[in-house]
Amino acid sequence: MNLPSKKDLTPKTILFYVCVALLGLLALQVVLRLLPPAIFLFLMLAPPIFVLSDAQERRLSRPVLWATFTLFTNVFGLLVYLLVRPEAPTVNTCKSCGGTLEDKFSNCPWCGEKVERPLCKCPGCNDEVKSGWKFCPNCNYTLNPDSPSSVAGDNAEKPA
Repeated sequence: MNLPSKKDLTPKTILFYVCVALLGLLALQVVLRLLPPAIFLFLMLAPPIFVLSDAQERRLSRPVLWATFTLFTNVFGLLVYLLVRPEAPTVNTCKSCGGTLEDKFSNCPWCGEKVERPLCKCPGCNDEVKSGWKFCPNCNYTLNPDSPSSVAGDNAEKPA
């Protein structure tokens, strides 16, 4: 901002600058009066908004109920939610483009790349099973928890 030169300082311009300064001080006073209620509203609304968005992201069954609980109990409700919420959902991403993939996709919808799945085939029924499973949910075949595509040692039997 350029200040006026000495010859431009007429009583009219001085009065204008004084009015601008007073309006600036008045605006500052209004802001300072509104600042404590704004901080209070932020502190009251931030936890329920966080809980609502986090619960929706984690696909909980009643995210609005959690947010309402946190609205009325504030920090206590936030702490309860943080203690009982489930683990973060694992997000499958494409190794090529980084796009988000759903479990049912066999190709990436963003770049068309073939999706590599950690799922293996059950030796009993050839259905897909996840690693770590002890039994096939389709045919009840005993799986090796370390490698679900292989038989679980000598005691692996296919139930009748």
